[in-house]
Amino acid sequence: MTARVTPIMWKVIAACVVVASIAIGLTLFRSSDEDKIRATLTELGAIMAIKDGDTILSRTGRLRSRLPDVVDDDVRVDVRELSVDVRGREKLTAEAARVGLLYQKAEVDFTSVAIKIDPGATLATVDAVAVVTATRNGDRKLDKRDVHLLMRKDSRWKITTLDVAPPQSE
Repeated sequence: MTARVTPIMWKVIAACVVVASIAIGLTLFRSSDEDKIRATLTELGAIMAIKDGDTILSRTGRLRSRLPDVVDDDVRVDVRELSVDVRGREKLTAEAARVGLLYQKAEVDFTSVAIKIDPGATLATVDAVAVVTATRNGDRKLDKRDVHLLMRKDSRWKITTLDVAPPQSE
């Protein structure tokens, strides 16, 4: 006697396969918190970049629309050597937009990233090197600075503080 598979049984089997595939996909392909933090840094670099043809309006618009994804409302940015101590996303937006008036082009990359996440996975400290390549009046300049970030996680990782050290000597 052989068991006959009915159309209902096929549907149940197919549903089980779909559920199992989704579970395996979520388990294997879900980003770790470290990956998400690195993605936040990459996104910050893209937001802060000064692109050819940027105007104060286009840059301000990009900053206003995208910074809320990566920084807290009450973010604090400290660049002591330049006497910059910005508090709040709106002030950061204004300061970052003004930098676009000084440079024709700039890119920011984060290297040597070291991440420490608290056991509750809600706070993280990040130490990295910010590599800024900027063009001003036709002259290209490379600037490397140690940065220290404090990040917190609600629905996603956001920067709460960013401390920027003086440029590294070559």
